[in-house]
Amino acid sequence: MRAASGHQSGFSLIEMMAALAVLAVAGIAVVQMLQTTTRNTAALEDRSLAMLAAENILNEQLLIAVDRGNRSGGYALAGVDYDWRLAINPTTDADLLHYVVTIHPDSEDRTLARIETFRRRSGA
Repeated sequence: MRAASGHQSGFSLIEMMAALAVLAVAGIAVVQMLQTTTRNTAALEDRSLAMLAAENILNEQLLIAVDRGNRSGGYALAGVDYDWRLAINPTTDADLLHYVVTIHPDSEDRTLARIETFRRRSGA
């Protein structure tokens, strides 16, 4: 037979509350990290689709072979509507044109993608 001791083993209430507080802080940090990651993933998807739209528009406009000026229009890709703007400018080399395409969310001025290239002038 064992003698009963007055000392009990285990965690005190203070120790348990401190452990729960540490777990709560860690849980909040994990949730915030997941929210940031989700937000960044959505923004990256928007920019990737916009860059693909810019490349498509640039290729279409290069086939038209306009020598200068500004153009704009709408473009739909993957269920998203974009506004695009094209600026065609002369360069210091008379045989080259500078093309700049910018992509904006539908009816917004914020630029999601920008792509530039040079093209030989028609008939040069």
